[in-house]
Amino acid sequence: MEPKQFVTGFGQFDTRKNTDQSYQTITFAKIAAMAENPAAKPKGEAQWSILSTYIAHDARSHDRQRSEGKFYALAIDIDDGNLTRNRVKDCVSGLLGRVSWIIYSTSSSTKDAQKWRVLVPLKRWITGHQYADAQRALFELLYENDGVICDRALARPGQPIYLPNVPMDKRNAAAIPLFYEHDIQRGEVLDYFGSVIEKRVNLNIENDLAAERRAIEEAKARAAARAQRGGDDGSVVEEFNQRHSVEELLDRYGYERHGRSDQWRSRYQSSGSFATKCFGEYWVSLSASDAGAEIGTVKDDYCWGDAFDLFCHYEHAGDFKAAVRAYGQEVNPNNPTAAQVLKPIMGSWDGPPLNQPSEPEPEGGPTIIGASQIKQHRVFDLASAKPVLSSSYLVKGWLGKSQMSVVYGPSNVGKSFFCLDLAFAIAANQEWNGCKVRGGTVLYLATEGGNAFRNRVYALKEAKGVDRAPLVVRPSPIDLLRAEVDMPALAELCKEVTQVYGKIEMIVVDTLSRAMAGGNENGPEDMTRFIGNLDVLRDLTGAHIMVVHHSGKDTAAGARGHSSLRAATDTEIELEVGDTGLRLAKTTKQRDMEPKPPLGFTLAVHELGLDEDGDAVTTCTIEIASDEDVADASSKKPLGAVQKKVIECFNLLRSEGKGGGNPSGAGFPEPNQFWVIPYDDVLEMFKGKSTHDRPKKQFDQAISSLEKAGEIVLNGGFLWIPKKAGRMR
Repeated sequence: MEPKQFVTGFGQFDTRKNTDQSYQTITFAKIAAMAENPAAKPKGEAQWSILSTYIAHDARSHDRQRSEGKFYALAIDIDDGNLTRNRVKDCVSGLLGRVSWIIYSTSSSTKDAQKWRVLVPLKRWITGHQYADAQRALFELLYENDGVICDRALARPGQPIYLPNVPMDKRNAAAIPLFYEHDIQRGEVLDYFGSVIEKRVNLNIENDLAAERRAIEEAKARAAARAQRGGDDGSVVEEFNQRHSVEELLDRYGYERHGRSDQWRSRYQSSGSFATKCFGEYWVSLSASDAGAEIGTVKDDYCWGDAFDLFCHYEHAGDFKAAVRAYGQEVNPNNPTAAQVLKPIMGSWDGPPLNQPSEPEPEGGPTIIGASQIKQHRVFDLASAKPVLSSSYLVKGWLGKSQMSVVYGPSNVGKSFFCLDLAFAIAANQEWNGCKVRGGTVLYLATEGGNAFRNRVYALKEAKGVDRAPLVVRPSPIDLLRAEVDMPALAELCKEVTQVYGKIEMIVVDTLSRAMAGGNENGPEDMTRFIGNLDVLRDLTGAHIMVVHHSGKDTAAGARGHSSLRAATDTEIELEVGDTGLRLAKTTKQRDMEPKPPLGFTLAVHELGLDEDGDAVTTCTIEIASDEDVADASSKKPLGAVQKKVIECFNLLRSEGKGGGNPSGAGFPEPNQFWVIPYDDVLEMFKGKSTHDRPKKQFDQAISSLEKAGEIVLNGGFLWIPKKAGRMR
């Protein structure tokens, strides 16, 4: 029998879709030979295959492979878990028995992070539709039997599978791979028909149909219950669904339609299936990813809903009340101001009145009509102006009393941990990293941390050794955009907190996006209304308002959103994280104080105990870095590929014990302060890693640029790194 010819190409950009040319082909025997002797191509030129005999110009199309493809193999991609080759073999053989397969490590695999691909040839071909279902079933069985997590992208029929390859930068000077393993087992060829995989596919189809029927019935029942219940919520939802179709909303929120069918694929799906089906007034998704994202009503591993459920999820983060309020405002605009809403509460405020008069004129002062005779406002005139020498700080050099600050940065930089640490110091009235504090009660509005904030506060309490301090956390969402929604309850909460703990010195809003409840951060109308509401809250309590925010896509442009936010801010603190994991807090705006130098910190992990499954429950606190670490991070500039290779060669030689403490003499620091290595030794290693035709010239150019950047020093035939990382340990 003539061997089967599968689609193959080179690099992710190898496409023939705008031509009439078919793709090249490859046989399974050739792939086995590559497993024994992997290619050494750069990543961008690596060879791939789709294990189908459909090789026309559109062979990389999922739809075309689904309808036209004949697949003669199944594929597994394991990137998680750091499994050994023997562990992968045991899992596959435990499921499929002694069948033929090829196992090989991927190009990004290392000894400490092993990743694998497994190819299993089939005795008889299956269609593209069957392939997608079979891949899904195979992944589910491996996970259920052995906890193996597979990359579900390979369930898409047109997904390229990269073949054995170890680029030269993953090989040593003798071109031997730093890490590569493979295994080829020759046994019976797996027959999909009648296998455990086909049985699981049939069970999945049965369950999917049953889930679809139940979802439609429950969607109809929920719609009927809404109509019977009536009220504002029901009428708003009904109005929305009358004005918007499910199909329109699926298209609006980026779902991909399968041709002209009623089947769609959401942005959350990692598989190639079109798991969302439109039934006119309702939709049903059989995707576990969609269920995990909690779109609409979730049951087990599927979900369903109507047009309003899509609007609620994608524009209001699943907050049903916020979605109702937002659309209710759209169909019936009515936006009272914070002052209008809070006027009754402000009138009964037990704290200092907002209209307290100015201090009386000193004896001998002017007798003309002036500020002392105006009782209804806090004013002073030219005659009564006196210097104010006492500073009004909350944290000296960082935060002023009764002001507004914004702390911003990218996701996962540690914004909440940083702000919680500040809040703790203020509540405990302790110095914060060498800065004086005039503390008091802090109200922390944790809008998106939920009960995780209990763990964070507990870890701080344990780390700082402080059992009691007036730090009050409200771990739930809040709407500070529409004053009539949550502002009255918040004002009452402020009163109660003040009565129990004393005057509130700081209120933290974490984060702005959740506190705006679906408002437009980039629009002047919503942002100025939000800021106005915070101003009223600040006037009402006299507290400093700190807002936790995200940076935009262009981090150099600062915090995202409309410019009115920065204009209203007294203090702006940017958080960023460098290549070494060190985080920096920098004041990018300071209205009334001299900005402090950047503050460096890391996140320290704390284990709090074990959960019900015996797994560790952890959280973090911040740890302040040394001035030297901060100086290194602040001066560090991005390095090019060749510069990085020079540094890599230096560090590798050092790890092997090459070199030693620096000598004395002109151009050197004090003896034995830094680790130095002879220039010739580093050059020799670099030559072994370089593919350049003139490696010494390339090396010297990199050394010159590294010297200018302060990353390396060349003196007396020795090289060293003039930073903390280069010091003698």
